[in-house]
Amino acid sequence: MHAPASLRRHFLWLLLGVVAVFASGIALSIWFSLRAGGQEQQRFLRLEAVQTRAGVVRLLEHYRLVLDKAAHDPELVRLMRAGTAEERRAWAVSRQRLLPDVLDIALLDSRGRVLADALPPDARPRSRQIARRPTASTAVRPVLRREKNEPGHFDLAAQVRAPGGGDLGGVRLSVQLAAFQRVIDDSIRPGHTLVIRDAAGDIVVGRAEIAGRSGAVRQAIPDSDWTLVARSPLQFFSLGGQQQVLAGLATLGLVLLLLAASLFRVRRAMLNDIVSTRDALTALAHDDPVPSIMPHYVEFEAAAQDINQIALHLQEQRSRLERLSLTDPLTGLPNRRAFETRFPQAQGLAERQHPVALILLDIDHFKEVNDRHGHGVGDQVLLALAQSLKDLTRRADLAARLAGDEFVVLLSDLDADGVGAWYQRLADRFRSELSLFGLDLHTGLSAGQTWLGGRAGDSIDNALMRADHALYEAKAQGRGRLIQHVEQHGDSAG
Repeated sequence: MHAPASLRRHFLWLLLGVVAVFASGIALSIWFSLRAGGQEQQRFLRLEAVQTRAGVVRLLEHYRLVLDKAAHDPELVRLMRAGTAEERRAWAVSRQRLLPDVLDIALLDSRGRVLADALPPDARPRSRQIARRPTASTAVRPVLRREKNEPGHFDLAAQVRAPGGGDLGGVRLSVQLAAFQRVIDDSIRPGHTLVIRDAAGDIVVGRAEIAGRSGAVRQAIPDSDWTLVARSPLQFFSLGGQQQVLAGLATLGLVLLLLAASLFRVRRAMLNDIVSTRDALTALAHDDPVPSIMPHYVEFEAAAQDINQIALHLQEQRSRLERLSLTDPLTGLPNRRAFETRFPQAQGLAERQHPVALILLDIDHFKEVNDRHGHGVGDQVLLALAQSLKDLTRRADLAARLAGDEFVVLLSDLDADGVGAWYQRLADRFRSELSLFGLDLHTGLSAGQTWLGGRAGDSIDNALMRADHALYEAKAQGRGRLIQHVEQHGDSAG
């Protein structure tokens, strides 16, 4: 006769089996996690080093390109042949002003001795000694210079040749290491170190090394004797691993509880999954925001992911179309429609006694630039102005492209002097951006400005018309200036 089995014993063996399986799973998960974590840490460290190396190489190539352009300047050939010392120094000063991180630009004779440099006559004696140190006229690889109580810098030099091929000497750039330190600071992750070492192993730029055991990735800097070294501490049992153990133990307890749960809970969970899926499909059919489906069971996961992805794709398409309708495709600035949408807010601010300036900008001789250099160069000029506006407008302000080379700016809480100072900064930044694009053009910015508010029934058309009159006056007075609209007797908002 078959003896009945003990349900209690069977249940205890089942619990022991579940505990053993989950304990083994947790142990394997921790082992795989540690192994994968080490590989992931090394991969991120390598990616960090590669990205930082790319930034350093781009910066070095920028200075080499600047140096090469200077060495091929026809005016420099004439100065090296027959120019006076003052003319040579004036040439060096004019180039050095355009490069904020360049400590000095010097002209060298064929033996590497300094003929003239950009340092002022009253420069510190130690700095003068550094700047006039002999340098080979073809030092394409960076030559590191460090002096006590002086900013670290390195030298790059290029040979200046006569049209017939003769050696006239060279031109040397002394670049501050602070520019490369900024690249390091912008790239480093918390807890990591990034340093650039020279051939002797000394630190060129970077922070102190990590104490103790650490992983390291080295990247050679091309055309130099520098090496980028990225380090991160080795973590054998990270906070994530501890959390994983706790999560595993909590999961084990939950499984034991679920074994004793009633079918009522299972039924309620399944019904909730079905209801949430039905609600998501209904919202999708009515083009409403779709709530994310979080299924309780894996059997519903694939369908839930498909619905979530479709909803997210449709929502992104709507957002993208809305952004495109308010953005200029070339410059990335707001377009005329965005400006018209924002204008009532600015007008309301002006009516509450806040100064709000409307500035209409126009690029001088822009048609001649297009006719002479082509529309590709014209687009670069527009992009240079757009980038300058992005850099100099605050979050509370608005800069938009109306059409062609016509731009409009709304500035709040600035007086007339503040608006004038802002315009001057914009003009200077515009010229710098043109230089970064490699464009040597005779162009500038003309601007007309008017104030919002103070007129009953003032409108966007009237404000633009006043600014346009002021812009016309700026062009009539010789271009390259800001003119504020002056209220004439009989002016009205109608």
